[in-house]
Amino acid sequence: MYRCPTFQLYDYKNTKCNFHTHTTRCKHAIGTEREYIEKAIEAGYQVLGFSDHSPYLFEEGHVPHNRMEIGELEGYIKAVENLKQEYKKEIQIFTGLELEYLPKFFEKTFREIRKYPLDYLILGQHYFDEECPEDGTGHEWKDEERLKTYIDRVIEAIDTGYFLYVAHPDMINYAGDEAIYNKYMKRLTIELKKHNMPIEINVNGCRERRIYPNKRFIELGIENGNDFIIGVDAHTPQDLTDGNTYQECLDLAPGAIMWTGERQIK
Repeated sequence: MYRCPTFQLYDYKNTKCNFHTHTTRCKHAIGTEREYIEKAIEAGYQVLGFSDHSPYLFEEGHVPHNRMEIGELEGYIKAVENLKQEYKKEIQIFTGLELEYLPKFFEKTFREIRKYPLDYLILGQHYFDEECPEDGTGHEWKDEERLKTYIDRVIEAIDTGYFLYVAHPDMINYAGDEAIYNKYMKRLTIELKKHNMPIEINVNGCRERRIYPNKRFIELGIENGNDFIIGVDAHTPQDLTDGNTYQECLDLAPGAIMWTGERQIK
């Protein structure tokens, strides 16, 4: 049964850790779980959390294109749990999922996945209310209502108490007025701090030059006194040994408290 979670992220503040790792089951990542673990050990990680994209119980007929199927969940958990024991003397491994908060389908999905022995969930809000790729949060928006909806959904999800932290919280691609952006995103920094959740600076987004990590949002977090964590968002085993992009992410929040086990300054 889902353990919701059995540990506090704060416990790993001084540890080189990554809780954002995918597998081939999401249909857009490569490499075996063992290869990810071996690369994590090579890169000096003490903790590795797998958080592949969770299955979601949508309406009948909808076929997700970027997440595992519900029938793959048991095999995913067994694979990671077995490796957790095999590598326990070399690295601490956790079993998680990355999950959206889509109110229409969330409760029935959560009831299903909580049957399994998951260590944690991270929130990755790629969509607003339904899985619709052409209407995702990563598309460019100038509509204030879209920005508000995104922030409302993320905060609603945080308030459930189910999530360890928020993956790429700055993935919303709002291209409208900067004052409006700051108004809503500052609200998110306040909520994250209230729940003692660090702001993720996403290595994969940085490498691929996506809208995130967003310097505007990071600056709001620094101003608000938020802590930060590096999330590799690994889609290949080699992503875990990409030290150059990792360092680039560190440099985005100079002087902030960074939960990496390498730099603890303010």
